[in-house]
Amino acid sequence: MHTNHAFYLFRYLVLLCAALFLSACADDDNLDQPAELVPFDSKQYLEVTWHKSSGPGAEEQYVFLQPLILEKIAVTASRNGLIRAVSLKDGEFEPDIELNSVISAGVGGDEDLWLVATRDAYVIAIDAKKRRELWRTRVPSEVLARPVIYEDTVVIRTVDGKILSLDGETGKIRWQYERAIPDLTLRGTSEPVIARGKIFAGLADGRLIALSPDNGEVIWDIALAVPSGRSEIQRLIDIDGDAVLYGRVLYAASFQGRIAAIDVERGQFLWARDFSTHTGVLVDDKVLYSSDDNGHLWALDRLNGATIWKQDKLAYRKLTRPTLIGDYIAVGDFEGYVHLISRYDGRFIARYQLGQFDHLGWQLGTGIIVPPIVKGDDRLVVVTRGGIVYSLALREHDDDF
Repeated sequence: MHTNHAFYLFRYLVLLCAALFLSACADDDNLDQPAELVPFDSKQYLEVTWHKSSGPGAEEQYVFLQPLILEKIAVTASRNGLIRAVSLKDGEFEPDIELNSVISAGVGGDEDLWLVATRDAYVIAIDAKKRRELWRTRVPSEVLARPVIYEDTVVIRTVDGKILSLDGETGKIRWQYERAIPDLTLRGTSEPVIARGKIFAGLADGRLIALSPDNGEVIWDIALAVPSGRSEIQRLIDIDGDAVLYGRVLYAASFQGRIAAIDVERGQFLWARDFSTHTGVLVDDKVLYSSDDNGHLWALDRLNGATIWKQDKLAYRKLTRPTLIGDYIAVGDFEGYVHLISRYDGRFIARYQLGQFDHLGWQLGTGIIVPPIVKGDDRLVVVTRGGIVYSLALREHDDDF
């Protein structure tokens, strides 16, 4: 076994054992139980227009197998390396591409180039027109965040704290940024944001950095979160959730740290407040939305961070990052429910539970960890842990409902 791989595996196992130990020591009556869902009245509802299997999904692994949503198709990746293009109109599949590798991240890319990463630390590029593998490059360690295209390059994050730029045509490594990471980290990495001539990335030590896409040099480096507490678990401050750039302001949040707005030209905070999330943030022209680690949904003023509303009736349901769809936000939870919530006041609008059953009627792999993806004004694409891809349409009941 490769030395680095063995080290990070050992570190992850230590964290897992520590979490299990703390859970075992807790009184069952004191454990945070998922909130029971409350009924509500609404004229809107969600309807499945089609669903198809993309192959073996993440199941109980903490792996984000996001599909790549293009103009007419969704490109999916199964855990065992099956790449499928499915029509967004009717759910019909095009011929599969078999990579014979265990996939560790979602599909990145565009209409011309599709990108995936593997558990054994390879990044694979697929020619989207010819439907064949273009190149395969070995990188320092496993990649959990999907690769991002920037002009003629591909930018990736590895679990050992590195950011790399690869040549888009050949896969050759152009440059590599390296940063030491804490002894214990959460399982996951946030996807880089590339805009305004910079690469923005949140790191496992709670810092945000801006890099030059040309050579990987650091433009600015600031601390979003500072570790506190006595134990290693208390001092975890990973930035695992995706950040969002709006104009010249970057919005980001960390686990057991803060949520903040940063001026990306100066690398300075505009505002910050205590917050904990590992799922990331969402913004519109006035509001920032996020689901915290207690399962509460928040709407904050984008300009100053003040609370606009808070929805706490989904507590401890392991929510995804919110997704914006028209006048609503959508989140998924650990039981496979998709919740639609008003972006203006946090009230419930619609709810639908996705399901997958075996031959005995047992429900399988219904949990959702990948945020719902919006296609058009009224369509959501959702992938369950079991690898089932759903297309959901927002409908309205008749007036006599």
